[in-house]
Amino acid sequence: MEEWRPDLPEGRRPPGGPNVVLAFLHTMAVAVYLGGTAFLGAVLIPVIRRRGLDEESLRLVAGVIRIFHPVSLASLGVLVLTGAVALTSLKEMLGAEYVTRLFGVVALKLLLVFVLIMISSYQFFALGPKLLRGLSLEGGGAGPESSATQGELLQRLQRWSLAATIVGAVIVYLGLSMRRIG
Repeated sequence: MEEWRPDLPEGRRPPGGPNVVLAFLHTMAVAVYLGGTAFLGAVLIPVIRRRGLDEESLRLVAGVIRIFHPVSLASLGVLVLTGAVALTSLKEMLGAEYVTRLFGVVALKLLLVFVLIMISSYQFFALGPKLLRGLSLEGGGAGPESSATQGELLQRLQRWSLAATIVGAVIVYLGLSMRRIG
């Protein structure tokens, strides 16, 4: 439970109860999304690229993408919904002071959330499927041209995963600063 704040207008109380569950869900969704994205861009793909783009390596990445992308997409949905509810509660708690205290931070955070969703959409709906389609799932193996293409797609997926991780970390920082300001 948050402490009583004498600087808030009379009768305004910080949220409690169900907001603890929302905060937990929001935190878990951040951990799943950022953890998975950082793992994909900073660990899995660099290891696979160093190891070589053989069929087994590409199948490993494909298997991870098949699981990670839907889970990641769901966690982004949870983040948007729980974030909206938390913002509504914060606006209710601050009343008219909301604009003077938080508007700039909230506007920047919402802009970055939009950018993060666009980056993730590119990964989920363009790069991932293209990478999966390029694999020979019937066991024929990938030829030299498709290996070069797969390597390029992996490199793009790695770069965009790292970009998403950085944008996500900035969003987390802004969210934490909103709590301090609010």
